[in-house]
Amino acid sequence: MDVAKRHFTERGFKGTTLDAIAEESRCAKGALYLEFADKETLLRAVVEETFAAIRRSFAAEVMAIASPLQRLGETLRFAYRQYAREPLFGRLMREDPELRALGLGSHEDDGRAARAQIEQLAGWVDEGIARGEIRPDVDRDVVPFALGVLRSAPQQLALTSGLVSVSQERVLEGLVQLFLAGLAAPPKPAASRAPAAKKKTTRKQMRRQS
Repeated sequence: MDVAKRHFTERGFKGTTLDAIAEESRCAKGALYLEFADKETLLRAVVEETFAAIRRSFAAEVMAIASPLQRLGETLRFAYRQYAREPLFGRLMREDPELRALGLGSHEDDGRAARAQIEQLAGWVDEGIARGEIRPDVDRDVVPFALGVLRSAPQQLALTSGLVSVSQERVLEGLVQLFLAGLAAPPKPAASRAPAAKKKTTRKQMRRQS
């Protein structure tokens, strides 16, 4: 599977062949066919295994965060980390036609998954507003789409590689901070302490003072 994944990542669907995978894996081509009916079946298994691992990582790294505001920010950071860790992640984000060619899920399934993700993110906004972490005037329906646009930033930055002096990591973390700053509720003003009431001076005390 590792060899097949690397070939698919480096060469794409058309450039990947079972002959090359079998040769590098030092196994007979027939042995591959015993487990996988064809190249499409093998690469579909590679992609499904890769994204199952990404989902497990997301659950471990993001879902356990208690703060809904920080959970939203870490969702963006997680996407940026995956671009660096997993080349197939970028293909999924671009809706690469080669992945579509593998028949990964129906349009109906994809639509349901997308709607569920949008509702999850919007639900985090509601949770953050209820907890006083997120501004109450934030448009909860827009936030998932804004996050989706920001998530594709590494693809845009790849076009400017070598043209700017600022590192990509610094730019991406800056985007996360701007995203969080736009959502965050203003800090609550510190409670002001009432001035201490002056004690009244009695006539007896005045006589003593004189």
